[in-house]
Order: sequence, then structure tokens, then C-alpha cells
Amino acid sequence: MAYRQGSIVVAPASFKSGLRPYLVVSNSNRPFHGDRYTVAVITSTERDSAIEIGADSLVEGELKTYPSFASPWSLHVFPHEEITKRVAQVDSDSREAVAAKIGAFTKVL
Repeated sequence: MAYRQGSIVVAPASFKSGLRPYLVVSNSNRPFHGDRYTVAVITSTERDSAIEIGADSLVEGELKTYPSFASPWSLHVFPHEEITKRVAQVDSDSREAVAAKIGAFTKVL
């Protein structure tokens, strides 16, 4: 089963050992959807331009730390088999806020 956009999944940490949460930002229009996912890092560290994810931002599931923050500048690609599990789903407002920031960071200047 493919993870849908807005899923919070757990996968290997990119720059250290262990696992961490990521927000699936790609949708079913992404080439190889279901086999590969574009994800944004979720962290407990608040930074400028990060999107806050509180308990009220989730329509199902939970995170270990509130608030948490999606980092729309820190995108990675994971194959389906590297994702350990899905732990939550963010609401449409959070998905739209992250997508808008990604657009701002990738806009041609």
C-alpha cells in the first residue's frame, strides 16, 4: 500500500544512526509513487521557515514530541522498503503550508 501525501512516516536518519520521522510531501502524480517518496524532515527544533506540527495538526496518529516542525528545505527521497512505519497523518492546512514553503524555496529567481 502506498503512503499518501501528508503521511508521517519513520525511516532511517539521513546523517546519523537511528530512525526519525518524515512528512511525505509527494503525491500520486510523482513518478514511481508507491515505490519512492519525497519527504521533508520532521524535527523537534524550531527554525525560521519551519512549519509547526502540533497535536491539533494531526487528523490521525501521534508524534512523540509536540510541537514538532517540518523542514521544507530538507527534502529526501526514500524507497518504500526503507520506511519502517506510518505513525500519523497531517491535516490539509499543514500539507498546504509545507507545499507553499517548498515552492518558495524552489522558485526560479
